[in-house]
Amino acid sequence: MAKLMGLGSGNNKLVYSYKTLYDAASSNTGNLLFNFALESLIELAGTDVRWSTPAEKINADGHDLLIPMANNIGKHMDLKKSGPKLDGIEVHKTVMGLGAQFPLDANFDDAFDAIPETSKAWLKQLCDSSEVANVSVRGTLTHKVFEKLGLGDKAVPLGCPSHFLSNNKTLGQVLKAQSNALNANTLQNGIAVTAGNPAIANLSKVEQFLIELINSHKGKYIVQHPKDLICLAEGWYSDISDEEVELVKTRFFPSYSTQEMKTWLRLNASTYVSIPQWFSDISKVDFVVGTRIHGCQLGIQAGVPAVVLHIDSRTKELCETMHIPTIEAREFQKDPSLDKLISLVQSWDWDRYDENRINLAKATYQFIENNNLVPTQHFKALLK
Repeated sequence: MAKLMGLGSGNNKLVYSYKTLYDAASSNTGNLLFNFALESLIELAGTDVRWSTPAEKINADGHDLLIPMANNIGKHMDLKKSGPKLDGIEVHKTVMGLGAQFPLDANFDDAFDAIPETSKAWLKQLCDSSEVANVSVRGTLTHKVFEKLGLGDKAVPLGCPSHFLSNNKTLGQVLKAQSNALNANTLQNGIAVTAGNPAIANLSKVEQFLIELINSHKGKYIVQHPKDLICLAEGWYSDISDEEVELVKTRFFPSYSTQEMKTWLRLNASTYVSIPQWFSDISKVDFVVGTRIHGCQLGIQAGVPAVVLHIDSRTKELCETMHIPTIEAREFQKDPSLDKLISLVQSWDWDRYDENRINLAKATYQFIENNNLVPTQHFKALLK
């Protein structure tokens, strides 16, 4: 069996400051979700290896590596400097969930050229170390990056492992029934909003709309990232500056006083370091919407209809690969309405969702076996 080279997700450490949360869950708690997903799909010998663990220790241990990754390809990240340390590692390495992050309107060739050459060399090193395809990518856009690098045969578009958290073969039928039962006037159990990023100024209006949905229908404001919003949600005011507080207020809560904003977030917002608890809480609402793909995905896996408001290539690509309801956030912001969101999930082809999901599960299962990884009974149950 392999060891997971990443955060892991089973420790559920106590957090009482931003530093302790960062140590437990990185800067985005959505990262815990795909770590948890891989632990659910693949039998592991442990989760005690980090991206910085020395090669000598890994080689001496002798276990192959399973490496969860996210939107790590793009001009924003140097994989050689900030990615998993591969130099000197002799055991087999399998990466899952890797994606490119480009602006929605980016020209592909320009975006490709902006990827650091050291990142391209890192990808080549990873792929050349294996005789089989050892990288699962988020979709066709990311696979195109590998093709341009001459590594297309070493990468397989499979979406995100979180797509198989539920082993219900007909999850789409549950989502169809739940979608058809929705009514904007009778959302008795409230809405979960997957909170956005106050640093993105041109999406402030859509976030204000989503916050008002909670005021109208009750529910949960689920914060994954960034630091300023997490600290306000958790009441860690000493961990952020007055300027950071003011940015959130100006962008997301322009009609609130600072104290009113703090109170609203303490009453309505949550930041999870336990995936089972996150899953349990989100399963109790009637609808999920927001700009965070993993927050919406968890709702879907719990049988709750969701719409992702995609903001860049990474979220759009995942939604297309996994056939998850999505609208471009900037387009939705022009005329936002709850009726539009509900209409989308009610008209969604959930039969195709089921067919696509099982096909992806079969391909993922084959990818796992090709890399000498061991599927769990949970994953096998989806394909029986």
